[in-house]
Amino acid sequence: MKQVKCCNNCERGVSLHLTKDILCKYHGVVTPDYICFKYKNSCESASSQQLNFKCLHCEYFMVQLDSPNEHLGKCKLFSAREFDGNTRNACSKFSKKMLIEVS
Repeated sequence: MKQVKCCNNCERGVSLHLTKDILCKYHGVVTPDYICFKYKNSCESASSQQLNFKCLHCEYFMVQLDSPNEHLGKCKLFSAREFDGNTRNACSKFSKKMLIEVS
């Protein structure tokens, strides 16, 4: 089955869960069916990258601020117990954490 080129499956887009729109690295917020000339296919690399993601990279992982270990925290969805997010592989509900750099 051939995958349709659109921002919904572009490697450079991040899903916004509230509105189902896509946050594009180049164009800002766009609709999921939008397509631009900077489209990059993510179907080959997504499966291999998914294996490398840990709980620490997920937006649902909450880091304990008062802990000396920066990888210690808990999952908003599944866990009431603290664990090391760098040791567990990402689950099926994984949603990549958006990093915002402040300068």
